[in-house]
Amino acid sequence: MKKWLNRCGFTLPMVMAIIVITGIMLGAVGQSWHTARQREREEELIFRGDQVAELLYQKILCSTSVTGTLTPAQVTSSLWATASANGTVLDELVAGRVERCVNGTTKKFRLRPSATIDPFTSKQFQLVNPVGTNTLLSGAASSGSGEPFKKSFKDTYDSALLDEKKMYSEWQFTWELKQPVIKSLK
Repeated sequence: MKKWLNRCGFTLPMVMAIIVITGIMLGAVGQSWHTARQREREEELIFRGDQVAELLYQKILCSTSVTGTLTPAQVTSSLWATASANGTVLDELVAGRVERCVNGTTKKFRLRPSATIDPFTSKQFQLVNPVGTNTLLSGAASSGSGEPFKKSFKDTYDSALLDEKKMYSEWQFTWELKQPVIKSLK
């Protein structure tokens, strides 16, 4: 059989076909690996951003005697300043920050070092400021420019603040995600 294939010139076309098929299969594997990696980074971004949002929401609850809906003044007076002697407030929160709550107790606010890093850029999250101020921290955002796969956050948040965003940099993890009832503060 081998002699017949060599005599008729089929060996080279068969080898070329095998190489082409292998290349196509490797390309598909590479694309699926890239997609899986992007989805992993998305999940990590959500996990880390949620930690920042939760910490800020807990700070607001600690600083106010909430009996109903928070007013914009209560929220503004509860937020940390973005600048710190150690860099940004995120740097300071990695070391831990002790605050006295309204009810008289003290609470330590702390973030894991990796919770301050954007998984897409490997740099610190961008700080999100409330409307009308540059000096207060209301959340964190990615500086990634890619288009997200995830378009709906119904399974994660009651809020629609992150839904249908076109870029990762539009995903802003603010304390508002933890209390979606307050829509008037945007």
